[in-house]
Amino acid sequence: MENENFIEEVVETENAEPTAEETPKTFTQEDVDRMVKEKLDEVMPGKIARKEAKIRKEYERKYGDLEEVLKAGTGKQSVEEMTDSFREYYESKGRTIPHRPEISERDIEVLAGRDAEEIIASGYEEVVEEVDRLARKGANMTPREKALFKTLATHRQATERGNELARIGVPKEVYNSQEFTEFARKFTSDIPITEVYSFYEKMKPKKEIQTMGSMKSTVPDKGVKDYYSPEEAKKFTKKDFDDNPALFNAVVDSMRKWK
Repeated sequence: MENENFIEEVVETENAEPTAEETPKTFTQEDVDRMVKEKLDEVMPGKIARKEAKIRKEYERKYGDLEEVLKAGTGKQSVEEMTDSFREYYESKGRTIPHRPEISERDIEVLAGRDAEEIIASGYEEVVEEVDRLARKGANMTPREKALFKTLATHRQATERGNELARIGVPKEVYNSQEFTEFARKFTSDIPITEVYSFYEKMKPKKEIQTMGSMKSTVPDKGVKDYYSPEEAKKFTKKDFDDNPALFNAVVDSMRKWK
């Protein structure tokens, strides 16, 4: 209801009766959608933050003291560790503590995958927020959270790298292609994706139809080393690789050793 009232307010405000000093303006649906989005972008973060603060305050009121007592009594810092500690204690006293049904690794991956789909559908900012939250938990992540973190972190990196390549004019269909994705995997994450693309452009084999008699290259392979550093590889041009396939293969093999 709040969103509906807000939309009506925006439309009414923008379409209010003009004064003598104003020039009447007609707004398209696109204009209204844009204004609504801008207003929502302005107010929603504050509403979400207030809701989260309220939840945290309520949790602290109900369970804050109990959590501190349990941490001091068990010497543990996470709820999972405290639960295990109490379970071991009571089981040693002969008590039967019910266990939750075991979930297979496959089931964990499926559940984490569904969680990831929902977060990704909510937008890039939601992905960043959840990745950062899970990263702060570190070793205290549950198996499901670890699977979720891996999926979201991969999506976040791919999105950020795609944005970097888009800024230098690389088409989406190119940087999302299987060929480029497999090529990029040969590089460590500390190498800028723009450099990776530069290598890709240089080293991409020349696609041409050859006759059976010309399938075997007659270009001599003399002077090709077993290993080339990133600095050496940068100096080669696409023509160098097209003229000498052995050089191309040597540089590709060298990439696997780069750190």
